[in-house]
Amino acid sequence: MTVIMLLVFTLLVTSKQFFGEPIHCMSDSDKDNDRDAVNSYCWIYGTYTLRSRFTGIEGKNMAYIGVGPNIAENDEQIKHTYYQWVCFVLLGQAVMFYTPRYLWKIWEGGRLKALAADLGSPVVSKDWSDFRRGELVSYLHYTNLYTHNMYALRYAFCELLNLVNVVGQIFLLDIFLGGAFRNYGAAVAAFTHIPRVPADMMDFGSVNPMDQYFPKLTKCWLRSYGPSGSLQIKDRLCVLPLNIVNEKIFVILWFWLIALVLVSTLAILFRVLVFSLPPLRTMMTMGQLRNVKRSLVSRIVRKFGFGDWFILYLLGKNMNPIIYRDLIIELSKAIDHKTVMV
Repeated sequence: MTVIMLLVFTLLVTSKQFFGEPIHCMSDSDKDNDRDAVNSYCWIYGTYTLRSRFTGIEGKNMAYIGVGPNIAENDEQIKHTYYQWVCFVLLGQAVMFYTPRYLWKIWEGGRLKALAADLGSPVVSKDWSDFRRGELVSYLHYTNLYTHNMYALRYAFCELLNLVNVVGQIFLLDIFLGGAFRNYGAAVAAFTHIPRVPADMMDFGSVNPMDQYFPKLTKCWLRSYGPSGSLQIKDRLCVLPLNIVNEKIFVILWFWLIALVLVSTLAILFRVLVFSLPPLRTMMTMGQLRNVKRSLVSRIVRKFGFGDWFILYLLGKNMNPIIYRDLIIELSKAIDHKTVMV
């Protein structure tokens, strides 16, 4: 889901059909022949807003939020160059989110698909014969018993990799946005629920975080030579239409990544408990079965290692419940038979 979501976001921020050019810098004259060059220059070298212009009354102390004349020579400029890389960052995130799944597909090697082939239909397949039943019992109890621990540990490693990936991505996005991402979603949520205050009483902390970190109007200046060869500095206001999309994309990502951290953490804790507590494995297997004694399932769980149980549990999620119940009963008989022989 995350990969698909990130790919959709990538398409959105690269689509000129909906938002036109990513930057448009204004000039004093409609006949400015250098407009395209100015747009390209400001896109490449970045734009800025002024920290001092986040306070005051819009239209009086500033033209727009963050936009106005410098108050002093050391007036702090907030640089904005991230917008050049948003599409690449989103695409890279999609690749990193897909990596654990890709690794698992390689390590799993289609083993489960081969074991449960043609046995997942709601109708009991004709392939479920004594021969096929015997093959599965032999695979699980005789030829490959205690050989699936690495299989289960690799799955757990991919779950751990999910958690490491999502936590790492939060820090990477925070670095990418200059420290703005870590509290971005919470700040937006807080801003939308606080009472509105008069504009002349606003301070930097009460500015809409979307306007603060993703301004739609910024400033850009460049040097050029006039007709006489003297050096001129051109100051331009630049509109960033894509930021109306970027601000919402990163809000969605903030809440989504936080939710994924919680889910991934719970998944790791749950996996540790499952691999450590045989009674929990018994309970989970019983949840897949009907009309089977708990003692029968408990006997299988005690006999199997956690990796063997993991394969058996996955089979239960991919097989017809009637066939799975039959398999559990046959495994119990095989264990009893082997115990009697011993």
